[in-house]
Amino acid sequence: MKINNVELQDIDILDYEVAEKWENALEHVEGVAKSIEGTKVSETIKIQCNAIFEVFNTLFGEGTDKKVFGDRVNLMMCLKAFEELVLYIKEQKTEVEKMASKYSPNRVQRRNKK
Repeated sequence: MKINNVELQDIDILDYEVAEKWENALEHVEGVAKSIEGTKVSETIKIQCNAIFEVFNTLFGEGTDKKVFGDRVNLMMCLKAFEELVLYIKEQKTEVEKMASKYSPNRVQRRNKK
């Protein structure tokens, strides 16, 4: 997978350990977003970027933040990279949902009526 024009290893969100890491990282990011209300803009940027750096390091290994972002702490860059990651994960989930829907009880019943 490519994030911010940097090639990273593909992750399998359907692997238990990866899913657990992702859920925990997402909860942390959501908590950070709530905690920055009333904070100076510069501090907000630093806090949000650090939370996103932590997500990348958790999922892909320590130092991934430096690989993807260099030494920059730029909120727009961080948010775009995080969005790319979220979209990648959503694609995997959508693919599984399509497969699972083939075997939903309603569909099986309709097919049996034919």
